[in-house]
Amino acid sequence: MTTGAHRVARAAGRLKAAFTVAVGMNLAEAVWDPGGMVWAAARLAATTLFTIALVAYVALRVLEWRRTRSERP
Repeated sequence: MTTGAHRVARAAGRLKAAFTVAVGMNLAEAVWDPGGMVWAAARLAATTLFTIALVAYVALRVLEWRRTRSERP
């Protein structure tokens, strides 16, 4: 694997982790009705982390795709 591919793989791992946290929080909210400032802050943090992980993953995939596309004859 190239360095770019390693970055994409790490970004994919982070995206999976953020997705798992988001799904876990949604399941917790479906079973139990948490509320308050702490829950709102946790939801905001999870949303922010997921968004950052998704943007990083997509950006790295596009950069890797462009790099491999430019290397082809």
